Amino acid sequence: GRVARGDRRSYSDCRQLTWKKTMPDTQTNTRAQFAAVDELLTRWLSERRALLTCYTELVVTLDNNPPPSTLRQRQLVLCQRLVDYASAGHFEVFHELLEEAERFNDGGGELAAQLIPSIGDTTEVVLAYEEKYGDGSDYPDTLMRDLSALGEVLESRFELEDRLIAGLHNAHRRLVEPAPDQVG
Repeated sequence: GRVARGDRRSYSDCRQLTWKKTMPDTQTNTRAQFAAVDELLTRWLSERRALLTCYTELVVTLDNNPPPSTLRQRQLVLCQRLVDYASAGHFEVFHELLEEAERFNDGGGELAAQLIPSIGDTTEVVLAYEEKYGDGSDYPDTLMRDLSALGEVLESRFELEDRLIAGLHNAHRRLVEPAPDQVG
């Protein structure tokens, strides 16, 4: 069933607490912590691909003049993926990236301060879309326009997130992984 908007944060907070328990002790093992964040990012980027697949399927479905029940189902799936993806970003991924930036203390926090507010702006658009379409309501006159605008916002968001990942995580890879000539 659909989760009420006020309940989402509690659910996300629970997921964050679960994740926190599995993260290695940051004081004793930087390499293990980096690997755990790397794994989190891999899962989250996989969620992004699933979100894009749902978005594309909905656009293709609309082009084929679907029955209302098919459209409604695709819309509900997309809305749930949007909320799950945005929640994981804000309550899990960005938190871990910020902690990593603090650990390495190399200016990543400043990059985050520049990018996260803009990512937050895209979250507002995502939530407005979900608010309008997440209950299965039909808005045939505005759906294509809203989907197009959502696609543009998602493209912008993904670009900002990729910059955040590059600056707050990938930049540290060489510091935690052995050089190729030191392996074996």
